[in-house]
Parts: sequence; structure tokens; C-alpha cells
Amino acid sequence: MLILTTAAGLSALLAQSWVGAPWWLIIALCGAAGIGMPATWWLRQQAARWDQQDHAIESTIRSALDDSTLPLVGETNLELFGVHRSLLPVPYLVRDAHMTVVDTLDSGRPVLLLGHPMAGKTRLGAEVVRRHFAERPLVVPAPPRGLAQLFSAGASPVRTVIWLDDLDRYLHQEHFRVEWLDRAVRARNVVVATMRTGPYENHLPTRGARQPQWELLERFQTVWLHADDTERARLAAVSGDPRVRAGIRRYGVAEYHGGGVVAIERWHAGESRHPLAAALVRVAADWRRAGLDAASEPVLRALAPYYLPSPDRQVTTETVREALEWAGELIDETVALLEPTPAGWRAFDVVVDHVAAQGRPIPDATWDAVLAAAGHRLVAVCHAAAVVHHRPDIAERAWRQAVERHGDAALFEAGLLRERLEPGVDTAWWSDPPSIPPLPWH
Repeated sequence: MLILTTAAGLSALLAQSWVGAPWWLIIALCGAAGIGMPATWWLRQQAARWDQQDHAIESTIRSALDDSTLPLVGETNLELFGVHRSLLPVPYLVRDAHMTVVDTLDSGRPVLLLGHPMAGKTRLGAEVVRRHFAERPLVVPAPPRGLAQLFSAGASPVRTVIWLDDLDRYLHQEHFRVEWLDRAVRARNVVVATMRTGPYENHLPTRGARQPQWELLERFQTVWLHADDTERARLAAVSGDPRVRAGIRRYGVAEYHGGGVVAIERWHAGESRHPLAAALVRVAADWRRAGLDAASEPVLRALAPYYLPSPDRQVTTETVREALEWAGELIDETVALLEPTPAGWRAFDVVVDHVAAQGRPIPDATWDAVLAAAGHRLVAVCHAAAVVHHRPDIAERAWRQAVERHGDAALFEAGLLRERLEPGVDTAWWSDPPSIPPLPWH
């Protein structure tokens, strides 16, 4: 603009003062001055518009690297997409709906992934675009007004991936218009959105009345993620970890890994706000760590004082039931800290592993209660006490009771367990405790 303004000004000055110049040069200088001034004004307006667009990118797009550039999808981490973190690095297990999403996006239609919380919607969508559209820039508008500010500034993306996690955050009529989605599709953008079942149902037409944003939602091709036992079995079969395999079969792959993080955070929050409920969760977790499964309500009530910060706190049937109601409440409609079973309350797998990783010891009172309730599981208790918790005294008590009560069955079960142990693990407590005969085949 400075060069153009200077040239136009000099042209006007020369045309006015250059005496004796050829007529065609005077006309050319006048033309340069006449065109230069409007061109300068136009460039000034265009520069302001470019600045406005750059500001829109910087202030409304979460994925913006600076005021004018965007990262490529293939170089973006999962956190920017909104994927729930997991306790362990989890490789993506290809879902049944994966290719349906790919084919729909290849056809040019926007996709809306629907399902209950932690159904794996965000991870599925993120993996699809990372694998199949890795070379495109990523646009993640900041909710709720990011789309409105972006499109109203004229900064319409072209051939990008527009990512709208939890679409309901953008759905106010002033924040997301049908024409903006149509414009994005015409510009060959890949548009992927996710939404939970509840908010989606709130926008469905009812009794002939159409919700304001239903026209917009109809533009998307919906892909539902439902609980499917066949898919769970397939995904569990390709998992190498037996514990993870069992978790996938029970809850689902996304629910197990994503729900675990939220469950642990809820438990830690409960240690401050709901100490009795958190104590009951620890009792149930230690019950499983000791080799059993579900703990009955009387057991939880009897052992809770040993896990409370104030042992003299009164524990009654009413307070325990209130605490169990909190601990048994579904988190995001998916998992709970404690699950009711016919035999009692069972601690969520991930919470059990988390308690074990913290190295919290199992109180002697809990071991005593476990031995009293173990029944035919005494050998499993013996194994857990010796190998996992390094309590040979408890292991010997459990082993003695197992041999006395179950005889050959206990010896046979112990032999099977010992064969599964890694080399170098001390198993003397199985074969050589005082007055206990050695196993017949060793």
C-alpha cells in the first residue's frame, strides 16, 4: 500500500507539473494516479478484512498454531480432539462403524457420531480423520461462538477437517446456521461431530413440533454406537491383557478405559466429601485384592471403620446404605465404583488396580474377614496373600484351612496355580508349611 500510494502521488504530481511532456505520458500518469488512489483504498479495506480473518482464526479456533496457520490432522494429538485420557496407553481397536464413517465422509456428507457417554464416539471419529485425512488442516472451533465468529468474519475453511466434539455446545441458533454447514460442505471440508444420546433426543421433533436446530441436525449422516456383544467379543479377543479382555467383555472397550479415569477421580473426590462411601469402595477393592469377588453389605459395614480417617465415626445401616447409593451411582451412565451382584457389592476393576498400584496394605481385620468368608476360595486367598501381598502368615493360615476343609481338592487347585507361576516365585508355603504334607506329585 505504501508503494502504491507513493506511485499514485508521484504520478499525479508529475502529470500536474511536468511541462512539455508527451501527451500520452501525461495521460498515463493521470491514469496511474486515478487508478492508484482507489486501488490503495481497496487494499486498505482488504488488509483490514485479512486482519479480521486472522484474528478470527486466532481467537475462535482452538487448533490454531498462531494467527494464520493450522496444524495438520495427522500431527495433532488425541487430547485436542477431546478424547478422554486413559490410565494406560491404549492402542485403537477398530470399531465396526469405522468404515461406515469413512465411506460417508468420502461421499462428502458431514457425519454425526451418536451414543451414550464414553461409547467411544470421539476416539472413533478422531482415528478416522487421523488415518484417512491426515494431510488436511484441522479446525476446532471454540464453543459456543467459535463457528459464528469464524464464518461471520468470512474466514470460511476450505479442504480442512472441521471437528465439532459435543455438537450440542454449538447448537444455539445464533451460533450455528444451516447455511454455514452447507458452505463448509461445498468448500470440500470434512465435517465430523459427536453428540450424546440425551441432548440429541432433546432436539428431536415431538408431536409435530420441530425444534429450531433440527433442520441443521438433519444435514448430518448419523452413525450410532450401540452396545454390541459381538463387537465386544471381537475387540476382547485381540487384546493381549487378560484383565483388559475381561473389562472389554463386561463394559465395552471405550467404557472400560475412559470410565476408569472418571471413576478414580470420583473416588478421590469422595474421600473428602463422602468418606464413608470411599471407605466402602476400599473395603470392596481389598476384598477382591485378597482373592475373593463381591463383599456383602454386613461385611462392608463391619470393616468400614478400619478404613475411615476417624475410626470412632459411627457406622449405621442407614449411613452405609446412603454411602452405597453414592458409590453405586452410574458415572456418565456407564460404570460405577461399586456394582451390585447377587453375592454383594463388587468394586470396579480399574479402581481395584489403582488401589493396588498405590501400595495401600490390606488391614489385618480384612484378612480375618476374608479367611472367615472364603469357603472354597481359600487357595486363591492363600495365593494372593503370599505372591501378591507378601503375607506368609496369612498364606499359611489360608493353606491350613484349605487342606483341612477341602483336602485333595485344595492340593489339586494349588498344583494348578503353582504351574502358572513365573519361574523363581517361592512356593514353599504351598508344600512345606509346618505339619502340612507335601503335594503328592512334587
